[in-house]
Amino acid sequence: MTPAELVRYACSIGMRAIAITDHDTLDGIEPAQNEVNDLKLDFEVVPGVEISADYDTGILHILGFFVRSDHSDLQKSLNFLRVERRSRISKILSKLLAQNVFIREEEVKKVAAGGVPGRPHLANLMFRKGYVKTIQEAFDRYLRKGACAYVPKVKLPAYKAIQLIIDASGIPVMAHPYSLNQDDPDRFEEVLLSLQNKGLKGIEAYYPKHSRDQTRMYVRLASKFDMVITGGTDYHGGNKPGVELGVFPDRPPLPYSLLEDMKKRLNHS
Repeated sequence: MTPAELVRYACSIGMRAIAITDHDTLDGIEPAQNEVNDLKLDFEVVPGVEISADYDTGILHILGFFVRSDHSDLQKSLNFLRVERRSRISKILSKLLAQNVFIREEEVKKVAAGGVPGRPHLANLMFRKGYVKTIQEAFDRYLRKGACAYVPKVKLPAYKAIQLIIDASGIPVMAHPYSLNQDDPDRFEEVLLSLQNKGLKGIEAYYPKHSRDQTRMYVRLASKFDMVITGGTDYHGGNKPGVELGVFPDRPPLPYSLLEDMKKRLNHS
């Protein structure tokens, strides 16, 4: 979906607010907010971004909520990451070619529709062209870490990603913490405290892939260390089948009070 389509869809299913948190770009925020203004909707678009950060044993992504899109240092760093991402796509295409999977860079750009090209766009093309039966198969056979066409992603140090968001007047939050592969509460607490000391302000406790035990642990630790609690479905439309916008398994929709708490902390800071 385009940002404007996403806004209209969110309104149609009764949501009050969404955050636009694309990887490495802020370009989706303005068209989403413009759609709200043009249609005079009673709806909020929270400006945001998602940044991949270095981490040893798992995947660490940092969400930035309420960031200023005109912040020069943030824009420069995101531009650097976009350039590196495009270079990564070229390297992946070369590896796919060696596996007799023929995809041109122009095709990837077209599917990305002006956005930052990534592996989901490649997986989509591989599915469309019949190289795989599902998008997930594209990742499992070719694109996941350790697969034949995988190329490591350039990432920022965690402290740098967090500080960029803070400098841009945003709230840095750990995205989908299950991906750190730290299910031991004591070890996860150590990691969390280390990142809090670098400026981390919150945890995305509610996420479709989190178990009930994981969610309880993240909520408990966020409360213990006075951190923001957020939630997201990580909706990617057709690129992520089975994930619905605003829908969490085994729980009702997230309350608006989570967003109100973020705003209070933002105003206080």
